[in-house]
Amino acid sequence: MNLDSLLLYIFIFLNCFALLGLKLKNKTKKKVYKICPCKKMAENGTLSTLCMYCAMGGFLYSATSISFIGFKNLELNLIFLFSLSCAYLGWRLKEN
Repeated sequence: MNLDSLLLYIFIFLNCFALLGLKLKNKTKKKVYKICPCKKMAENGTLSTLCMYCAMGGFLYSATSISFIGFKNLELNLIFLFSLSCAYLGWRLKEN
């Protein structure tokens, strides 16, 4: 496993976690929603901060690598796209 595939898996997990936190942020009726860690992180702003910092690091890594290699590596292209989506989700979490 190389660094690119590890970063790709991290961004996939973080995007799924942010989507779940965004969905469960406003639901408080059931007990499951009360103990969910992504809901707690979304409410206190930790998840949006984590998404923004990870997106910044992933964007800089992928943009620098793409500038040297080009758009030939699929994993770098996906890291670039997932880092942009992670920044958008972090912005949406901060907004709500």
